[in-house]
Amino acid sequence: MISVPVSPYCELARWTLDRLAVAYDEQCHAPVFNTLAARRHRGGRSVPVLNVGERSLLDARQIIDFYEQRAPVQLRLYPADAALRAEVRGLVDEIHDGLGIAVRAWAYAHQLPQRRSTTRSWLYRAPLIERLIVPLAYPLIAKRLGSGLGLHPGSVREQRAIIDASFAKLEARIADGRRYLVGDRLSAADLALATLSAPATLPPEYRGPLPTFDELSAAMRAEVEELRAHPVGRFALRLYAEERDPAAA
Repeated sequence: MISVPVSPYCELARWTLDRLAVAYDEQCHAPVFNTLAARRHRGGRSVPVLNVGERSLLDARQIIDFYEQRAPVQLRLYPADAALRAEVRGLVDEIHDGLGIAVRAWAYAHQLPQRRSTTRSWLYRAPLIERLIVPLAYPLIAKRLGSGLGLHPGSVREQRAIIDASFAKLEARIADGRRYLVGDRLSAADLALATLSAPATLPPEYRGPLPTFDELSAAMRAEVEELRAHPVGRFALRLYAEERDPAAA
């Protein structure tokens, strides 16, 4: 699996594989360098890319779908009921393409000026050549990444509004006290919410190199604390605490 290990999309793939006890080799790369590695495995600019031999799976949703067909019934992440399955699929797409993108942009808008902690997260288990180049090329990589994400001076406020709207919608869903977003068992929607909101909630069980609270700016720390205290933030943190350990499966 080609990854940028701090990426919540890669964490979604990791959680899926760990839950099924699938052995995999995670090859970690810094942003920009991940594209070169992914192309060697028939991928593109985004990660994760998982080479399963006969083909490559090009994002976390493809990885979930591939193993969904091969998983024991009790570990599948989509309900057998067609209506519930469609509900889960809709939530996964909404979180993957909406909340997850907003959280990623919000986090980078805060973190790109924090050169030391961002470099640390990018170089986690990276090849030696990247560990030599990235500290020197950081301004260029940060500029390219910021441009790719469409970041500008108002990005933190703009993306936080999207996050808040998504959290409000999800809060209405869980207001009845349910333990999972759909049905009475863990689904792909729960994994998507927990992982793709993680840069805003900083769950201790996250398997990638998120920044520590001490590394956050005062402004980002205050927002993280707000989002962790939100009912949806608490819901996501509980999912990590109760479900992230593969032994729970």
